[in-house]
Parts: sequence; structure tokens; C-alpha cells
Amino acid sequence: MTRQTTAPIERLRLENTYRSARELVNLMRDGLMTSDLPYQRGDVWTLSQRMELVRSWLSGTPIPSIIINDRWNHDWATANGPVGDEPGYAVIDGRQRLETARMWYDGELSVPASWFPPAEVLNFEETDDGEYVRYSDLSKAEQTSFALTVGLFPFAAAKVGTLAEEAAIYGRVNGGGTPQSAEDMKRASQIAGSR
Repeated sequence: MTRQTTAPIERLRLENTYRSARELVNLMRDGLMTSDLPYQRGDVWTLSQRMELVRSWLSGTPIPSIIINDRWNHDWATANGPVGDEPGYAVIDGRQRLETARMWYDGELSVPASWFPPAEVLNFEETDDGEYVRYSDLSKAEQTSFALTVGLFPFAAAKVGTLAEEAAIYGRVNGGGTPQSAEDMKRASQIAGSR
């Protein structure tokens, strides 16, 4: 295998911004954005990983960017024809995060009620781990605050012309590092628990 190219590498033109997770979930619900792509994994996050995304939002911990391809572009139309009735946005990276956001906003995911101010928790469910709350069980003020100021994703939009180019971006983003081992994560968890 060679890493040589036939021409200098062209810089991707990515529009970087922040977007509301709720807005992105609504694009998927409305059929304007898809994450059902042949290079994507299925739903693989555990319940614990999904809860940690909500915790990261609440604590202000940086979250990786959602990367999409805006297929309403000249290169896509030239290679594939106009978008037509197909979703115009394709999720290159961030499927697990977006699915978790959908589950949170749809009331399919609950987290410890202690993560929120007690006055903002209107209802809760008892679990083996104490009281848990769903998004729908928060006050309207807390729901609005979460949707507009807390539940945000860094967001990058590409405008590439082919599925192969989308898959290449996915590969570079997800294949550039060494995955954390179970031992690495256990060690970090033990140290975090000792604080």
C-alpha cells in the first residue's frame, strides 16, 4: 500500500459551528438527515455511555463534533444527480451521539435526578440507583434551558460529492488513533472514583 497521492491534498472546506442537538434530531425525524449509511456502525453504545453524554452536556465537558455532509451541493449533484426526495444531509460521524440525543428528548433515556436542581425535577422514577429523571419530567424552564444552551454539539458540515468521500472522512476521523482498552478505562474509572 502506498500513501502517495496523484496531486497535493486538497483541504476540506468544513463549516464549523455549534448546533442544538434537538435541532439535529428534528432534521432526522423530518427525513432531512440520515445516519443509515453503509460505512456507519449500528447502534453500539451502552446505556452507561448514553448517560455519560448527558452528563458531559451538563458538566460542560467537550464533546466531539457531529460531522455531516451537506449533499445539496454541486459536486453531489454532478456525481449522483439532485438530492430529490432523499435526505440532503448525511451523518458522517456522530450517529451514537445523535441517537442518544433522540432517546433523551423522546423520554427513552433517564439519568440520575441528582444531576439537576431539585426544584426543576417535576417527576422521577425509583431505580436501584435512586431517583432517575427523563427529559419530559423536567420543568419547562429546565427543558428549554437544556435544549437551547446545554444540549449543543460542535458541528462541522462538509460538501463532498460521493459516498466514497464521506466514507474516507469517516475513516480518517475514526481510524486515526488507538482505541482505549478496557484496562485503560477501568484504570481511569478507579482514579476518578478515588477523588
